Amino acid sequence: MTTSGSISGDQFKSAMRRFAASVNVITSIDGHVMNGMTATAVCSVSADPPSLLVIVNKTNRSHPVISRSGAFAVNVLSSDQEELAGHFAAKKPDPFAEIDYRIGKTGCPLICEADATLECEVVQETDYGTHTIFIGRIVTCDVASKAPLLYHEGRFCRLEEHTLHFA
Repeated sequence: MTTSGSISGDQFKSAMRRFAASVNVITSIDGHVMNGMTATAVCSVSADPPSLLVIVNKTNRSHPVISRSGAFAVNVLSSDQEELAGHFAAKKPDPFAEIDYRIGKTGCPLICEADATLECEVVQETDYGTHTIFIGRIVTCDVASKAPLLYHEGRFCRLEEHTLHFA
């Protein structure tokens, strides 16, 4: 089945805002250059081998750092880290100057107090349009089991506690 026509970029963005997503900071390092970027484009790929993907705009300064180094880390922000999401979205010249972090196994910075951190070694890069899909094999992960920070309809959200009743 083929369809003719196409949707506009605005229609695409409007529909994508309907997806609730965790807020993540993708961190990377190449030599002495450390970078971080706020992203919701993160997805699990496989449990065997443990892997995930991140999607990075080719114009983002994290793109060449990840591509050259072959590593990245996903820092899943907790609900009390909304300020960090804005910090890394602001593209500061020295993004880690005022951030509490540690260096992980891959050399990537890991944000302290994140809900989870996953370090990855890039196993595949696929370009598509304006972005690159980096598939990474997970080499380490830590989980804090905090409430996650979410993004939906252009704003940050938090989970509400609900009790489910089954008949």
